[in-house]
Amino acid sequence: MRVFLIDLKLRADSYGRGKSMFRKIIGFVLIVSAIVSSGGAAVADDFHYTNLLVGDRASGMGGAYTAVSDDATGLYYNPAGVAYTTGRNMSASVNAYYDNEKTYKSVIGGNGWTRRSSSLLPNYFGVVQPLGKFKVGFSYAVPDSIMEDQSQTFHDLKLYDPSGLNKNQDGSQATITSYIINFNDESNVYNLGPSVAMELSDNFSVGLTLYYYHKKTIQILNQIIKTSNGGYQLLNDYLHSEQWGFRPILGVMWSPVSNVSAGLTVSKVFVGGASMTSQSSMLQNNIITSGSSSSGIVTSLPDAPLSSSSSPKYPTQIGVGVAWFPTQSLLFSGDINYYTKVAEQNMEAVTNFAVGTEYYLDRNWALRGGLYTNYANSPTVKTGGVNQDEHIDLYGGTASISHFTRNTVVTLGGGMTYGTGKAQIVGDTTAIQTADSRGWMLFLSSSYSY
Repeated sequence: MRVFLIDLKLRADSYGRGKSMFRKIIGFVLIVSAIVSSGGAAVADDFHYTNLLVGDRASGMGGAYTAVSDDATGLYYNPAGVAYTTGRNMSASVNAYYDNEKTYKSVIGGNGWTRRSSSLLPNYFGVVQPLGKFKVGFSYAVPDSIMEDQSQTFHDLKLYDPSGLNKNQDGSQATITSYIINFNDESNVYNLGPSVAMELSDNFSVGLTLYYYHKKTIQILNQIIKTSNGGYQLLNDYLHSEQWGFRPILGVMWSPVSNVSAGLTVSKVFVGGASMTSQSSMLQNNIITSGSSSSGIVTSLPDAPLSSSSSPKYPTQIGVGVAWFPTQSLLFSGDINYYTKVAEQNMEAVTNFAVGTEYYLDRNWALRGGLYTNYANSPTVKTGGVNQDEHIDLYGGTASISHFTRNTVVTLGGGMTYGTGKAQIVGDTTAIQTADSRGWMLFLSSSYSY
């Protein structure tokens, strides 16, 4: 959600991105440079596609897993790969902690604005079982999650007052003595559903995963502004949105030679239904706006929340991967993931890359590492434009270690991301802010087969 304090506006985009669904003016005068969240009303992180790496082995290899996928995590990355799982049953459970900090420079009175999100969640569970010539499975994945709960206070800011009517008792220009922002943002994406895979020949397999897709977002914003002439403004914004639909993932796997494999996947989210409710309120006293001679209490309480059932569109994802096993203990893999352009949501086409490696120290220990990109799908921020979405390209690296026993595997790993870019989070101005994003994660997983 982007909130402006020059003619305060609640701008709720199409569940996170794209054209405004509505724009309602609920307030008046205040600060030359003020916002309360990142541009474009981003919920979860709709400006990027690789927000959370899923699975244990795959996460340790930077997500370069399309041409491997021979365990329960393959239900998410490439269901064709699970045709090569061994054992009567295999399951995997991954719990991860994520922390991300995004900083926008010179936003409010020359001060920076920082947003921080962290969450501890089970981001993957999968189980695979042979059934005749098929391998069937069921998995649960959380590929995107944000949980923000922050408070920030600014002091001694200039009051944007083109009317010149807001004065202290001595006749001097009134200023903002304190500006308090409390912002809570909780947004999660859930994938849940069955899979089936089959070997068509000794070196070729196909697979299909059919996920139920659900996305839920709740954002609550409270602002309190006090001025040196005794004035104040209290603002509250509330946004609740949900989407539901399905996401099929079709995959194929091919091994042209014994130590090389190639994978291809195609997937897309189809939204079957959506709903959004938004409500804003404002209480103001002793702040005079341009063209108004009243300095009393002004209120803006909507009769009912604004709502919409418009459904957003998502890109088609095409993934291509290659894996090479030079020895029985060493693996190299690489992925290219292409996302198509979605003009209705203002999403540009994006191509992301990932490379990973795995090395078995012995039969009981394995090390993994990976590098990947997470490029922004928003247009580049251009000089002279207004109300543009932020554009921050991210780069990440991961590593993990696994311990094997006869039937179990325990994995501990982690990773980091970093990127810089531009943003325009002050409404209706041409000002552009420099922004950077940095994050880290830790994950612990266990899997079992027999």
